[in-house]
Order: sequence, then C-alpha cells, then structure tokens
Amino acid sequence: MEDFILNQFCIGEEFALHEFELEYMETKTDKSGIDYDYFKYTGKLLTNDKVKEIVLAYNCDILRGIFVTLRS
Repeated sequence: MEDFILNQFCIGEEFALHEFELEYMETKTDKSGIDYDYFKYTGKLLTNDKVKEIVLAYNCDILRGIFVTLRS
C-alpha cells in the first residue's frame, strides 16, 4: 500500500470550496439515519497520477468523508 497526502481537502470544510469541481453521484443513508451526498471530484488533482477517482461525502454541506480509488 502506498501513502500519499491529499492536502487540498479537509474534513469539516464547506461544500462551497469545491462546489464547481463536483459532480453529484447519489445520496445514501447510513445505519444511524444520517444522509450523505456523494460527489465525484472533477477538478485538477494536486497529487500524483496514481489517483483514479476521488469521491467526497457531504452531510449538510460539510465534508465528512474522502474516498480515493487508485489506478492498478
């Protein structure tokens, strides 16, 4: 497993910071009944070329999760 740092995202930041670089995917409800809106990040990545996709999870327009898919 390779480690890298995504310093352009921070848990707790507002949706408006990346609003125009996001593509809505879906809304899911977790087992606690909390809704999360999932967005694919379509902006320019400030990391290496091994990142295939970044999905950001927001709750009430606050970033709550970052999911990264790497190229194989």
